[in-house]
Amino acid sequence: MAGVVRHRHVVEGGYARGEETRARIVIAALKLFGERGFEGASTRDIATAAGVNAPALQYYFDNKEGVYLACVEHIVARLSEYLLAVTEQGEQALARDADDEELIEVFCAIQGRLAEFMFTAKDTADWRLFIARLQSGEGPPASFEVFHQGHLKKRLSAVTSTIVGRLRGCPADEEETLIRTMTLTGQLTVFQCAPRSFLARLNWDAVDARRLALLKRVIREQTEALLRWMVACREAGEQRRTVRSTSKPPRR
Repeated sequence: MAGVVRHRHVVEGGYARGEETRARIVIAALKLFGERGFEGASTRDIATAAGVNAPALQYYFDNKEGVYLACVEHIVARLSEYLLAVTEQGEQALARDADDEELIEVFCAIQGRLAEFMFTAKDTADWRLFIARLQSGEGPPASFEVFHQGHLKKRLSAVTSTIVGRLRGCPADEEETLIRTMTLTGQLTVFQCAPRSFLARLNWDAVDARRLALLKRVIREQTEALLRWMVACREAGEQRRTVRSTSKPPRR
């Protein structure tokens, strides 16, 4: 099946040693694919960076596409692990028909967790260019499906769009709801896809704890303001409908 990376069981050297070698190749490949792109990073360069011989890549991944897909799967697995708790929190809030304030809090918690993942999770600094290239359309076509159609990612997307839909009083799959959801979650995209530009613009050399707290605060304030505006628009619409329905003259 396309998009599934073959995971070989190791005979010589033991399973643990094979897993360590495979992981080392993936980490090296993530960095090189990010810096050079799929076409620019050769399997020989990846093998050299990982400290293995070139046939090892073919043994574990078959070819360069297999290495690339393994990199995507690695990111998806780490991201899913990091976001599972807030995803479940959102699902539970929606299931019990939580009020507007709780839904806004859950949405902001998801964004905060994403920001923390981007800047504090181990190795994510080497992933940013890789993810930026992946989202721009680089790499094998199957890699897009692996990244964007993962089980937890689908759940998370459903949670965020349903929250926005509830706050707007509109269906979660309505075009405007989806656009508004993506623009809200997209506030983090510039920090992921153009790290050098935003660091230079702010005259920062890196994102430390204080700077991350500032980023999270600004994004939260903007998100809360926009979500509360959506609630206000929904309530105003409901009030107008109520006025219209009560102001109709009685039938004779």
